[in-house]
Amino acid sequence: MSKGYSKLFERTYIGNMGVKNRFALAPMGTGLGSDGLIDDDGLEYYTERAKGGVGLLILGFQNVTRVTDPAARTYYGVGTPLQEMSWARVADRVHGYGTKIMAQLSIGLGRCGIPGYGDDYVSASENPVYYEPDKMTRPLTREEIHQAVKDYGVAAAACKRAGMDAIEIHAHFGYLLDQFMTKKWNRREDEYGTQNFENQTRLITEIYEATRSAVGKDYPIVVRMVTDHMIPDGRGKEESAEIIRYLDQLGVDAFDLDVGCYDIKDWCFPTHYLGDGCMADLAGAYGKTLTDKPIMTVGSYTPQTALEAVESGKSDFILLGRGMLADPHFVNKLCYGHPEDIRPCIKCNRFCLGGAGYVDSSCAVNPACFKEKKYGTINMSKITRKVTVIGGGIAGMEAARVAAIKGHDVTIYDKADQLGGQLIPAMDPPFKSRLSNLLDYYKVQMDKLGVHIELNHEINADSTELANAHTIIVATGAHPFKPPIEGVENDKIMDVIEAHLEGRECIGQKVLVAGGGASGCDIAIELAQEGKDVILVEMLDQVDATGTIEDRFSIHRLLKKYNVDVLTDTKIRKFNDQGAVVQNSEGRQQLPADTIIVAMGMHPNIEPGKAILDKYTNAVMVGDCTKVAQIGEAVREGFFAGLAVD
Repeated sequence: MSKGYSKLFERTYIGNMGVKNRFALAPMGTGLGSDGLIDDDGLEYYTERAKGGVGLLILGFQNVTRVTDPAARTYYGVGTPLQEMSWARVADRVHGYGTKIMAQLSIGLGRCGIPGYGDDYVSASENPVYYEPDKMTRPLTREEIHQAVKDYGVAAAACKRAGMDAIEIHAHFGYLLDQFMTKKWNRREDEYGTQNFENQTRLITEIYEATRSAVGKDYPIVVRMVTDHMIPDGRGKEESAEIIRYLDQLGVDAFDLDVGCYDIKDWCFPTHYLGDGCMADLAGAYGKTLTDKPIMTVGSYTPQTALEAVESGKSDFILLGRGMLADPHFVNKLCYGHPEDIRPCIKCNRFCLGGAGYVDSSCAVNPACFKEKKYGTINMSKITRKVTVIGGGIAGMEAARVAAIKGHDVTIYDKADQLGGQLIPAMDPPFKSRLSNLLDYYKVQMDKLGVHIELNHEINADSTELANAHTIIVATGAHPFKPPIEGVENDKIMDVIEAHLEGRECIGQKVLVAGGGASGCDIAIELAQEGKDVILVEMLDQVDATGTIEDRFSIHRLLKKYNVDVLTDTKIRKFNDQGAVVQNSEGRQQLPADTIIVAMGMHPNIEPGKAILDKYTNAVMVGDCTKVAQIGEAVREGFFAGLAVD
């Protein structure tokens, strides 16, 4: 047992269901399967987390009815023996590891429904559709509501027959059941309206009673709901408290609590900017004042924040979502005294949330996520090869890690005096500590796997170190883009890398940040937090235009909180001794600045790699030196380059 973390490994109960530790896999929509079933990849995904030591698995979002969401109406498996069989397969596998399993049952997303399946969106009342706000939902009819409740009971009975140990009623984040419980989205005038508390809770009451009737009095039933939507006219803490107390008396066995909704989406999928363990106080500690039943919370927990939440009585169970996408063996590594080997989630929300435009979903730091059967086990090679990696950034270290696991003799050469590459400036802001954790993880793995590290050692196509390599992996990264703007050589100007690494003492009080992408926003927020007067200039109509919607919610809030002056639709025409001349719809103007930080992107450092590839047919280029992208792309390319060495 890991010293200091024993509290997290106590056997803990939900009703009469004992769970071997306080960790649970948070319910997440994975897209593993279709038609309401859990496919073979889903089976392997859940099994790997059970193998990794988690005490409780909560299946992500299981549809129980086809009368609500347009997408669910096409899912032939919902409410059939096929769905029950898919649950039974998972239950059978995870029980072999002593892990309990809970099915999260849902009547649908309502106004938050998935686009592309028709326009017949439903809700409690007529509401704008979240993803297509020019469209409106229609109110569910009484007949549809009654059918959904009946379907809930059918699904609950199927869960028990399939070997599920508990059921979670899905009633959070502004999804359909939550919409019925919230006056902002429920303006009905019938018995399912919100004119009084009885009507407001009628649907969840009927769902609970249908579930309880189907599974019996001793079977654990959990409710997942928000304590605060955190938006104007949303349901606040006082109103939610009344519902929690009522459900407690009704017989609910535990509460899975969080905050937020899609209208403030960074709280649905917490970003870097919200910190670690962010639900412990807002949801967990608050919930403990309302009920003696066990409280479960999510919120980007680290081992340290998880321990604090449990020891302080803020949460009885720690739910790990993206953290267990990044490392399915999080729990066992902590249990057996190796927290340094836990691969940290970096909270980027890019690969895990529906693939973020990619072919399929995965995890930015764990390419084997959702593909456990195919890539989860890295096998030793029959022959030990000499592998030379040029560049110690993320792509290079990942390639080295995988190649070393395969048993190869790996050396990393880097011209810098430390490993990390672009990760070093990126992790400088205090709210990007997870990136620092990721670098620490890689350094530990390089050491444990025996990867040779040669720092302050630049390699080019003529270097003799390349001659005897079986495989050469070039990962030389990128350098800051210098815009062709008049005055760009002015002494007032530094690029964003310099600003993070070596130029802090040179930064004046009035700072102009040129470029409103992710790096520009981060340095603007960081300097504003330090008390600088910051103006952020972006040529597009919004900042962080290519970032995730979750990050944008956080970024806009922080830019406003720290009084960063943001100019969008504004082009920089010239830099000068006074600052910069900009142009927008109001014409040209001079913006004063003591310091100008250019954050206009990066340019691939392609030439060294191209020269090596021209000379060596056994060389491959990975990461930013081919195309500047995000950490996830660098990790994936490094992973597959290392995997290909045989």
